[in-house]
Amino acid sequence: MLFIFLLVVTLSILRTQHTEAGYAAYVVDVKTGAVLHARNSRVLNFPASLCKVMTLYLVFEGLDEGRFTLASMVPISQRAARQPASKIGLKAGDSIMLQDAILALTTKSANDVATALAEFISGSEPNFAKKMTERASALGMVKTTFRNASGLPNKRQKTTAKDLSILGAALYENFPHHTHYFSRKKFIYRGQVYRNHNKLLGVQKGVDGIKTGYIRAAGYNLMVSARHNGHHLIAVVLGGKTGKRRDAQMKRLLQRAYNRLDRSDKLFAMISLPKEKPQRRKSLDSSLQRGKTTNLNPSESLKTRKLDTPRKEDNDWGIQLGAFARHDAAERILNSVVPLFPEILANTRREISTVTDAIGTLYRARHVGLTEEAARTLCEELTALARPCMLAPPSPSS
Repeated sequence: MLFIFLLVVTLSILRTQHTEAGYAAYVVDVKTGAVLHARNSRVLNFPASLCKVMTLYLVFEGLDEGRFTLASMVPISQRAARQPASKIGLKAGDSIMLQDAILALTTKSANDVATALAEFISGSEPNFAKKMTERASALGMVKTTFRNASGLPNKRQKTTAKDLSILGAALYENFPHHTHYFSRKKFIYRGQVYRNHNKLLGVQKGVDGIKTGYIRAAGYNLMVSARHNGHHLIAVVLGGKTGKRRDAQMKRLLQRAYNRLDRSDKLFAMISLPKEKPQRRKSLDSSLQRGKTTNLNPSESLKTRKLDTPRKEDNDWGIQLGAFARHDAAERILNSVVPLFPEILANTRREISTVTDAIGTLYRARHVGLTEEAARTLCEELTALARPCMLAPPSPSS
């Protein structure tokens, strides 16, 4: 009996150490970091062909670094040609142009091409998988390990829904000029038409990418990029029972996220101050105000400028960076701007205030402790960087 008990305990421990394939989902607003849905998002799963998103991340990285071009020819080895379906059936000794290889991955999810790209970039697929894992770690995908470039079954290849969302967000942030490949609905190669496996393209409002995946051990996986009223979402569903059920669940999650964002935007509009009329930045050089020429560049960044030290009685102005449904999202947006303007924001204080009415509750994120001029100029700089910002005048009690 003792032996049986120890065996059961050992097997239980081993199961917890291995990848646990099952349903998981994660939806995030990329710009604010607000989590709009999370279910089993940190539980280990098999990525299946969502591996190819990282494969393409490294391809785009190489393109931008000039190590190869879209016209480069990718050779097909015997190992690549032997990869199981899904594939486009290239033979050993063939080659494929890099741009066609990219489309073969984003539409057909071709395993033979994924292996060929790995060998083309790193010499071998194991070397490439090591590079994939290193890049994942650098991006903050702390629970992800890659073992191949395609997502074909490997018990040591694991990730989570949250980690995959980090990858999707990084890809769209770092390579926006390449993301159009994920919106292609079909790819024609050697007379054969390959249609994109992502059935939500052109069907679900706002969806403009990104990738599906399936192996029996994982179930049906899907990562999408979606745009809604100025928001960019990355959503991940893992472990779907069928492709249709997975797609239906993704539609439900996106619609719920859209509704939540609309509600938050409406509440924010109700509590926001009227937008300030854009004003020309006041020059720090009085001679420039008199029309004299100087060496000062009017578009000079605040990072390299110092505004006048505020008087104690005149430094209660602030900037408001948004209002969010979660406290942690407000914290993240406040943290995100400090590295951009460290000297300006070093002596400010952070304020996260709660605003509640019949519609719901939001957390308002502000940096306070600036002069009016500094606050206005800082908002101009943030707006130029496509970051939301509005002035927050001193409160009556200041």
